[in-house]
Amino acid sequence: QDYFHELLCITEREEFIVPIQAIGARPVMDFPEQLDFMSCPVNSSTQKTLFIRNSGNLEAHYQLSTQRPFIVTPAMGTLGIGETMEVTVEFHPLKTGDHSASLVVHFDTREAMRTRLLGRAVDVNIGLKKHSVKFEKTYCTLSNCKTVIIYNKSNIKAHFQWKTFSSEEDEYQQKLRLCQGLSRPAEAQAEDIMRGRYRRLSYLSRVCQSKMAKVQADPMLFSEDIFAIEPLEGEIGPNSCAEINVSFKPREAQVYKTVAYCAISGREARLPLSLRGEGIGPHLQLNFEKLDIGKVFVGTVHTYEAILVNKGLIDAPFKLIPPITAQGSCFTFLPQHGIIAPNGHQPIQICFRSVLLGEFRE
Repeated sequence: QDYFHELLCITEREEFIVPIQAIGARPVMDFPEQLDFMSCPVNSSTQKTLFIRNSGNLEAHYQLSTQRPFIVTPAMGTLGIGETMEVTVEFHPLKTGDHSASLVVHFDTREAMRTRLLGRAVDVNIGLKKHSVKFEKTYCTLSNCKTVIIYNKSNIKAHFQWKTFSSEEDEYQQKLRLCQGLSRPAEAQAEDIMRGRYRRLSYLSRVCQSKMAKVQADPMLFSEDIFAIEPLEGEIGPNSCAEINVSFKPREAQVYKTVAYCAISGREARLPLSLRGEGIGPHLQLNFEKLDIGKVFVGTVHTYEAILVNKGLIDAPFKLIPPITAQGSCFTFLPQHGIIAPNGHQPIQICFRSVLLGEFRE
């Protein structure tokens, strides 16, 4: 605490005031006026350590604070007279460009001091060797696999995650929608209150809060039934590469498309990877395409055999659908359904007994 007083001096000829001021003991922590991180990779942490000494004549009770993208530790503490401590300032920018903030040191004497923090965030040479993967036609229930390379030509260790959404904002909006879906309607809560169901209301509220917490903690990693990426997250050392396995397992005979996004240190925007594949079903073929019965007598029974061959790589279930026309109802097929193994075959017995005269095509 400082003290101030005035001494009034009176003589025969004049009077004058002599100010008296006593400055109390204070802590003095030798923070620099400015700390510049220069150019640093975006989406990555860069740290600087300061060795701070209390050169004052009072023990320092301090609190340290700053704003993002800067972080300071420790947040508070005590430093004795003449003692030294380490203060770590971290720069973790999420956007490229210039950043600045103030590091404020608050003392219990209600005084404060400031250090200006500066930093520039830049994209570094990290990326995907290719931005699209097209799989060959793949049989349903089987899988196809390809490799994608993530290269890191920088001097930092890069952490990556494969994401479903293209940005953090899209992730936030999705989590917001999920949380809104979990919350109970106001009408239902009002009914519980009206009926005195306070225990039920409290229980449901705890369950809802627990589910919301899980949603908020979900990293929203890439998750698909048809396409899979392995590993979903990891680290890549400086000046090295990582192989990522991408697999395609179709369920139906159709074209599948999606995009996975790689969030990685050193790059502001997530890196898109387009995935495309086509599923194909069983491949069955008859040993002939046309059966010429020729001239036959009405009422007589004629038997023929066709061979159904599975030329695909998966089991082929089949079901014969007989024609419903007048002449078509004169045919019978055995068996009418079954499963043919890959490279297998199934004889189909065709019986024909006509009850109508004339020429026909089925």
